[in-house]
Amino acid sequence: MRTPSVKPLAVAIALAAVATSSYAQEDNGDAGMLEEVVVTGFRAAQAAALDIKRESANSVESIIAEDVGKMPDLNLAESLQRQPGVAITREGGEGRNITVRGLGPQYTRVTLNGMEVPASSGGLDSSGGVNRGRSFDFNVFSADLFRRMDINKNQVASIEEGGLASTVELYSMRPLDNAGLSATGSLQTNYNIHTGETDPLLSGVVSTSFMDDKVGVLLGVNYAKRNVHQEGFGTVRWTGPADNFRGNDPAGYGWGDNPDVVINGTPNPGANYPDYQDIQAQYPNLSPLDYMWAPRLPRMDSFNHEQERTGVLAAIQAQPTDKLDMNLSHMRSELESDVYSYNYFAQFRNLHNSIVPTEVTLDPSGRYIAAGTFNNVEPRSESRGQFSTSEFTQTVANVSYEFTDALTLDVMLGTAESEHNEQQYRYNLTATEGHTFSYSFLEDSDIAEMDFGFDILDPSNYVFTGPTHRDETVKRENQTFKVDLTWEFDDNGSNLMVGVIANERSIDSRFTDDAANLTSPNAPSAANTNSLSDVVDNYGDGIDGPSGFPTNFLVADFDVVRNEYNAGQWNAEPNDSNTYKVSEDTMGAYVEGNYFVGNWRLNGGVRFVETTVNGNKSLEGEQSYTNTLPAINVTYEPIEDLLFRAAYSQNIARPNPQNLAGAFSYTPINGNFSVDNPGLKPEKADAIDLAVEWYFAPESYVGLALFQKEISDAITTVSREGTLSPVYQAVIAQDPVYDPTDPAYDASAIPPDSVWNISESTNASEVDEIRGVEIGFNYVLPMGIGFLANYTHIDSDALITGLSENSYNLGAFYENDTWAARVLVNSRDDYITSYSGSNANAEEGTTGPTRVDFSSSYAINEHFALTLEIINLTNEKERLYTTGPVGDQNLVREYNTTGTEVLFGIRASL
Repeated sequence: MRTPSVKPLAVAIALAAVATSSYAQEDNGDAGMLEEVVVTGFRAAQAAALDIKRESANSVESIIAEDVGKMPDLNLAESLQRQPGVAITREGGEGRNITVRGLGPQYTRVTLNGMEVPASSGGLDSSGGVNRGRSFDFNVFSADLFRRMDINKNQVASIEEGGLASTVELYSMRPLDNAGLSATGSLQTNYNIHTGETDPLLSGVVSTSFMDDKVGVLLGVNYAKRNVHQEGFGTVRWTGPADNFRGNDPAGYGWGDNPDVVINGTPNPGANYPDYQDIQAQYPNLSPLDYMWAPRLPRMDSFNHEQERTGVLAAIQAQPTDKLDMNLSHMRSELESDVYSYNYFAQFRNLHNSIVPTEVTLDPSGRYIAAGTFNNVEPRSESRGQFSTSEFTQTVANVSYEFTDALTLDVMLGTAESEHNEQQYRYNLTATEGHTFSYSFLEDSDIAEMDFGFDILDPSNYVFTGPTHRDETVKRENQTFKVDLTWEFDDNGSNLMVGVIANERSIDSRFTDDAANLTSPNAPSAANTNSLSDVVDNYGDGIDGPSGFPTNFLVADFDVVRNEYNAGQWNAEPNDSNTYKVSEDTMGAYVEGNYFVGNWRLNGGVRFVETTVNGNKSLEGEQSYTNTLPAINVTYEPIEDLLFRAAYSQNIARPNPQNLAGAFSYTPINGNFSVDNPGLKPEKADAIDLAVEWYFAPESYVGLALFQKEISDAITTVSREGTLSPVYQAVIAQDPVYDPTDPAYDASAIPPDSVWNISESTNASEVDEIRGVEIGFNYVLPMGIGFLANYTHIDSDALITGLSENSYNLGAFYENDTWAARVLVNSRDDYITSYSGSNANAEEGTTGPTRVDFSSSYAINEHFALTLEIINLTNEKERLYTTGPVGDQNLVREYNTTGTEVLFGIRASL
């Protein structure tokens, strides 16, 4: 029978296996002979990760660097998605946030070198925005400076609370992990099929030790440039004219009257509106066609992103005695990005009663207009520039001291800061008059053929309208002090741990869309406009649109128009909902025991935490609450290599900081109004896990896990249509968008006293139950061929967003002394991103993608290797959708692609 060992020892052994890149198999049966099998790269990393999983008290998935400065993927999120139960969201084709076991990014807590860290960035495409919540943006970091990542999918008491879905622990490299002089570096070029450009990626790590390897220093740097063209088609949701702000018109808000309209198909208004008869009784002027849904803003989309990311890691480590280990690390990352977005669309949205349909073709169910021709449609070209910088710094000191062989003290003191600043300039070229417009989804349900009925490239057909200027900064600061004491009380490694932790977290969010000293621009002309083909090459080639899909249109010249508007100066807006300060202090303590007896490993403990919150706009002032959170994990090994696990724990997820500030926000063009709720309680979860794992061969295992989370006080959004209170109306009326003498004026903005779409966050009274199963499999043949696969099925009561019912990973790899190759497939089902979709849609969602990535290397000699990686090998598209008024449809919202990326390079090591 195998003797269980404690987790710290297992981790040390696993890391040593990677550092030496070797693995010795068991006795092969030949008397007195052992066969040594050298394992390197991805295979060694997989083996080390399995060792950590096997020896952990709780459910843990690990990713280990293949070698110094070589994580398996370019992006941390891309590596994490390979694990069971983990899915990611992408923006601009790059992984940004993770979802674990069906719970979205806001439910995962991330630590770096032992302390929780903030990381904010802006959006890379139309679906993005500045991150003011608790979700962690993994795109801030390159993967090259990290040596290990652990995903804790259930709790032990020693792990800090807050990761209701998971706690991801990131660890940067340390000097004495590789004693002596060590240097590695890589140079790659990244070719994107859409841009046709090659961009550099450089990385290097140097470490050395001295004083008999008792002191070491390390310096790591990386630089990456990335140009991405994300192109496609969008509708910006669908809606029905009978539903879209009908309360603003006593006669109803249907299409403009045309008794001669040709309708191909039979309208079925009751399918979209079960209360159709009641609506019709109140608005008798509405016709059956007014209940048919249509795209709000059918448009061509071009998002062009230029990004530079620089990272630096500096560390010093000292082990003057066998009992003392001191480590000081400093990490800095800077992400600069410029996004140029161009969209050209027909304006339906809240203008239906001025638009006259002449001929429409309905879908077979009679619920939406699949194709149509309309008079008096005013097209608009929207040109937007977003220029941002995200900076992250962290400094952490760790000290570990063994008083005796049985008693160890660990102390950590850290500070981290993340600051994101972004300026946005958006300029609209709006047609001077209405035109005949037609669209058709009959050939392609995701991309419409469109005809705008006039020369859309002629500047004289437009005027500049309703510009948007925004300046926003989100600054986060975290300070952490932690002390842990571990006492091993028997020879099997059983221990008792106690610890305390103090955190100070703050977020300072500043926002203004009140630009100072604006002037009116010159009329559109060749001097201040371009055609899209002047600034973007080969638009439309990546999505294979139908023959009637336009691929060129008029856009603003950013630099010229910005100067004409005299933009770049700002008035402070202290009362804006996105301007606030929130502080959150926590004090926590825990006790945890690990007991190894016979075939059993018993882990149990309890964590106590007090949270104090201050929001500068909250009417309720300082708020405090306490939580007591137990965790129990039991592992039974009846025979060698077969493990049965059972676990129970409680955890919380705190509300987003903006909710705690107490504020409101609004969008006059779309008629959306949201109000924060500073009285929100933290979400709570009771989690149960059952698992069986069989480590049936070296580097191999098969496992089955069942899990369940019961979530109470789930934070959800309740939406309704209604008029705003006079207090809100008075504030909104001051917006320059309503002032005809202001350059920001937009005639299409709905009045403050109109009917708005009102949403508010609240704690749900129902208990949401998430249930699921995970299956994992790793197998490596003696000749070096390996396979990995995992599958996750999740079921929920449909209160939590971001949940895919099914997801899986498949992979195959081969490695020998000279070359290595692997192909990895990742897929997930569709998932809902909002259960209260805008513009009367029941839900908004994202179509689950299937991504294929390839990686290979060829060793020229022991110091140099060539590398080839292909990201998104099959050019998988991204598709967002809405579910219509009843929630049973799948209507395209966005359809776009960022293309395939090919990286070729050379890697060197000493």
